[in-house]
Amino acid sequence: MSAIGAALYLAGLAVVVLSPEHLDGHADLLFRVAFRLFPSANGREVDFGFNVLLFLPFGILLAPLLRSHAWAVLVVAWAVPTVIEIAQGLFLPGRVSSIFDVVANAAGTLTAALFVEGMRRRLTR
Repeated sequence: MSAIGAALYLAGLAVVVLSPEHLDGHADLLFRVAFRLFPSANGREVDFGFNVLLFLPFGILLAPLLRSHAWAVLVVAWAVPTVIEIAQGLFLPGRVSSIFDVVANAAGTLTAALFVEGMRRRLTR
């Protein structure tokens, strides 16, 4: 991911996670597509999936930066969403903090970081 792409992703992520209102109200089309693809899913499961997807690029960015410190990827993958949820709970009354969001965000970050590292190892053999 280029530096410009990374900056755009991080700016977009900041807008999504620090917006005073939850952006679900503006994502009707995405939710309709998700429910069509996964008809047995409920709203919480779809929201969880979107949170995982939202943090995949974060893992892609993080993996090369912390390649020699795998433990740091794990710490950052959990710390960043935890801080985001705490900030939402303390400073954004229109938002609801959720441990499910922390888990989903960390899962997205870790999944992508593991994928990037696996691909790097496979390509350097």
